[in-house]
Amino acid sequence: MTNWTSLRDAYGAAGPVGALLERADTDDRAVWDELWSRLCHQGTVQTASYAALPRLAELAARQDPSGCVEPLFLATCIVASTDGPEEPATVRARHADTIRALHDMAEGLVSLAADDTDFIYRAQAVLATESDSVWATRLYALPNQELEFACPSCDEQLLMSLETTPAHVKSFDDASVGHTTVAPSDPGQLTGSEARVHKLATTHQRVRVASQLLDLFGTFQRPTCHFTGRTAAALS
Repeated sequence: MTNWTSLRDAYGAAGPVGALLERADTDDRAVWDELWSRLCHQGTVQTASYAALPRLAELAARQDPSGCVEPLFLATCIVASTDGPEEPATVRARHADTIRALHDMAEGLVSLAADDTDFIYRAQAVLATESDSVWATRLYALPNQELEFACPSCDEQLLMSLETTPAHVKSFDDASVGHTTVAPSDPGQLTGSEARVHKLATTHQRVRVASQLLDLFGTFQRPTCHFTGRTAAALS
């Protein structure tokens, strides 16, 4: 039995987490909102988050795969977090069996996505269980239609707008400097997690997602200092 009071969540002692997990065999939005808030608050995790992984995997395995996927999404976001009390590699090694189970479930759920947004989050769950790629937590940029990041050269905050194809990059704070156009990646040159998620999108005939991924993974130029680089490198 887990002694939840000895662990920490986002608000302090994690005593309430155990009861919430016992009630979590449901699609009750209030239960899941509180679990997300306590266990993965804005991407930050705590000791209770890691302790919850086996229970979340158990819940994910029991869900109708065409229905509630909250246990899977929460578990994989915890696994992918780089903002916690332990090194991500240590967490992945300790929970290797649970992560493998989550991976198998995530792969099986991709084909059941209801729409492009649902597909993106299911594909992100797959990436989260395979590697510590920056895209294991950043694919939300596609449904949000924008990605904020810092220029590696001067540290200015930039905003990539994905509302158009090709995408545009502009200063986050100074619209007067205009924007530059992203050079989309060549799908044949993608590697690692980028190649993996693009292949998922093409395999499952998510044409718009596949196209936007090439923009997201592309080469940008900062409008003022003219630094040129790939998005993934700027996020690393």
